[in-house]
Amino acid sequence: MQFPPEFVLAKSLKIGVVYKMRAPELIETSIWHYFVVVAQCDDDSYLIVSTTKFQNRMDYLKKRGYDLDTLAYISPNSDNGLTEDSYFDCNSYHTLSKNKLISKIEESELRIEGQFSEEEYNKIIKAIKLSTVNDIPKFLLKYS
Repeated sequence: MQFPPEFVLAKSLKIGVVYKMRAPELIETSIWHYFVVVAQCDDDSYLIVSTTKFQNRMDYLKKRGYDLDTLAYISPNSDNGLTEDSYFDCNSYHTLSKNKLISKIEESELRIEGQFSEEEYNKIIKAIKLSTVNDIPKFLLKYS
């Protein structure tokens, strides 16, 4: 039985949920990536994408003069759904509306993979707070 995309989103969308998405409009590749929802405000969700390319991301941060601790490491486990050591660059994020997420579900470009623990979420928040360029309002950064 297939559930309606609106229902799937309503049941899954919360702080710390891990989605695996194909999003070439966001990250300029059609390869599926993991995204974690770090904040929500009204109709918008703030998501940070993961990478497994540690050295490439470190080189990027060094080149721009960003604090290296803004790259948060999350190890894979059965709860978060990650399959490899993952690094979240907390200097950038993507904002997606509920309608865009519903479209991704309709187009089979989004899967629910897992949920971050409060400890994993707090690693991301700590890295966001070290960033001088991430402007997600701090009052939205609460695990629920």
